[in-house]
Amino acid sequence: MTERLERLRSALAGRGLDALVLAAPEGMSPTNVRYLTGFTGSSSYLVVSQAGALFLTDSRYSEQAASQVGGCTVAQHGPRYEEDLVAALPERGRIGFEARRLSVHMLGSWRERLGGAEFVAADGLVEELRIRKDAGEAAQMRKVAVLAGAALEDVLGRLEPGWTERALARELARAMEDRGLDAPGFPFIVASGPRGSLPHAEPTDRVLAQGELVTVDFGGALGGYLSDETVTFAVGRVDGRLRAMYDVVQRSQAAGIAAVRAGARASEVDRASRDVVLGSEFREHCFSYGVGHGVGLDIHEEPFAARPGSGREDRVLESGMTLTVEPGIYVPSVGGVRLEDTLLVTDAGHEILTPTPKDFRAI
Repeated sequence: MTERLERLRSALAGRGLDALVLAAPEGMSPTNVRYLTGFTGSSSYLVVSQAGALFLTDSRYSEQAASQVGGCTVAQHGPRYEEDLVAALPERGRIGFEARRLSVHMLGSWRERLGGAEFVAADGLVEELRIRKDAGEAAQMRKVAVLAGAALEDVLGRLEPGWTERALARELARAMEDRGLDAPGFPFIVASGPRGSLPHAEPTDRVLAQGELVTVDFGGALGGYLSDETVTFAVGRVDGRLRAMYDVVQRSQAAGIAAVRAGARASEVDRASRDVVLGSEFREHCFSYGVGHGVGLDIHEEPFAARPGSGREDRVLESGMTLTVEPGIYVPSVGGVRLEDTLLVTDAGHEILTPTPKDFRAI
């Protein structure tokens, strides 16, 4: 953790900041604090300056923080956390904060108590450190993906007539825990039959029926790191149009995966994948979202493989970045197909972390 804090200090100097304050109380995302300190609790604050780093938490987590947090002075804040937090900040100078994660009320409270300092929005500082995974992070993500994929195979191997979308999701969550994962990485998407045209369908009590496609978007969590993968399979024999839809998405995903390499722009991955669908009979039902996103401590993080003109930064891919490739076709009242893998960008090209084959299969 000390190395990560040192890299952050270099980034602070580059932005002309004297300190950065991160807030992760109950209900706010803790991922940046976790990345920098190793703390897994649900309430914390972190002040990082060139002089040092102060980690604050409440009495519930004092013992846990003492054993988990590295590279920081660990202290317990009082009932009014602002007093202890502000005491650690420089009275003058420029203090960075995460505008996208901080409430207006909290920022106002800090400014009121520390009127001599200039508070400066400094979003993205920690995310820029997180965007390239080190060897330990890559190994953890590889492990999560393998266990999650094995859990899916466990469930599909005992799929029975009469199962509902909700039952499949419930059994998959249970299988993940049986395989040793901490929890599901996010609420699963299970969409069968005509509901497959809904990219983010929540599982319902709809029974999986013969002659239909089923899309399952799933992932696990272990040690804070997540996996993300999507499969589409057939229940029994499907008609020719559904099979053709699947084949186009499979070719689209293969084209996108082939474009993932260090030095390529993220938009090139989207374009390679999208062009396959746009050149098919399903062009009017091509996926409207960017074809991919990074995965790590968050399920959606930089980089994003967005279509040109989306407003997203068009990143040049670098070794150590992760990226999903997840094209889809969505036909209202008919159904849909999505296939997704998570890739690790390497010096040699890429490594597919998610293990489930994406060949067509009927169950």
